Amino acid sequence: MATILGVGIATLDIINETEGYPREDSEQRALAQRQTPGGNVTNSLSVLAQFGHQCHLAAVLAPDAGGQTLHDTLAARGLNTTACHRTGFGTTPTSYITLNRKTGSRTIVHYRDLPEFDLNAFLAIDLSPFEWLHFEGRHCMDTAAMMALAQAKQRQAIRSLEVEKERPYLAQLFPLSDVLFIGRAFAEGRGLSTPEAALAAARDWAPQAVCVLAWGASGAFVQEPLAEAIAIPSEPIGQPVDSVGAGDTLIAGTIHARLIGQSWAEAVTFGARLAERKLQQIGLEDLNPAAAPDDALCRLDDLGPADAIGVAPVGGVPSIIIVRDGRRVQAFRNVCPHNGSPLARGYRGYTLERDGALMLRCTVHNARFSLNGGSCTHGPCPGEALTPLPIRIEHGRIVRDTPPAGHSPATDAVE
Repeated sequence: MATILGVGIATLDIINETEGYPREDSEQRALAQRQTPGGNVTNSLSVLAQFGHQCHLAAVLAPDAGGQTLHDTLAARGLNTTACHRTGFGTTPTSYITLNRKTGSRTIVHYRDLPEFDLNAFLAIDLSPFEWLHFEGRHCMDTAAMMALAQAKQRQAIRSLEVEKERPYLAQLFPLSDVLFIGRAFAEGRGLSTPEAALAAARDWAPQAVCVLAWGASGAFVQEPLAEAIAIPSEPIGQPVDSVGAGDTLIAGTIHARLIGQSWAEAVTFGARLAERKLQQIGLEDLNPAAAPDDALCRLDDLGPADAIGVAPVGGVPSIIIVRDGRRVQAFRNVCPHNGSPLARGYRGYTLERDGALMLRCTVHNARFSLNGGSCTHGPCPGEALTPLPIRIEHGRIVRDTPPAGHSPATDAVE
């Protein structure tokens, strides 16, 4: 596999999942909260590391507790941080993200009180091992100098640039790029309302570069120099679960596929499919299908303290319901004993709270089920129960379990 350097920002993302986006001047309870490393390049490297690449991050880490948390978490993800610059002052950049469970969309409030990764820090890096250098389009004066230096010193390495936001002096980065990744929001911010218009403009900005354009539900596009653009249609996935990092995942998938010898059309197709996989799960973990454990159903922190999700889809419909109630975690087949229909067909929508107690609900005929064994307490199937499934928690993941011979899973629950 390849050795990759990513130059950009590392943030601490604090993600609150809500039932809907809160109104101004209102109070709303978060259904779940998690902290995770963020930043565009950091996210892309986190995904690339799952495919076995040696990923090095060049970013600024603060001396506070958040900086230490980032360092430890990135190391656990397999990222090498020796190229990072550690300051003696400043605060870890923090993104406060509100994730709307109804739509999968996210709203970000970002706080930053830390200098950017600069040319002086870049000069300390030995570029000779790297086969691919990926840059965020930010801090453009210094980034232009970094890219020019990389072009002179490591000519055989691919230099890619991700452009997400308008920045001062951004245009000087385009001629230094071999690959240009452009997002829809950036293109529309420049008045380019269609993929065709964005690709035509990109050819003017960087005629020497391969342009990869992500355009949401309309799919992705790739345009090589002196060639016609190729459209990569999106595939239907239903309601997105979590859009945080989806664009970074597309970039990571494209880079990986190119590094293993795929054509540009094949590489962007792989990246698009990987981004769609990411949209259907929370977080960036376990995105490499070949490396994910076969028995892993989800992660424990995918669930809030009182929560349920559908996993293991069969024909697009979850076959298993994972329920968390405080410290207890249980699994049931997503089959209502009344008529064999699924309780619900999506990632969410399984729970109901009555008198402070969490219960499962079938959305077809409103049957309700106790978490004590899954017995029906209301509705058309009294005396019947959901079918429990054996599970265990292993390294923060909820996995299938195989009970001993003769053992009934009826009382299985993990605490």
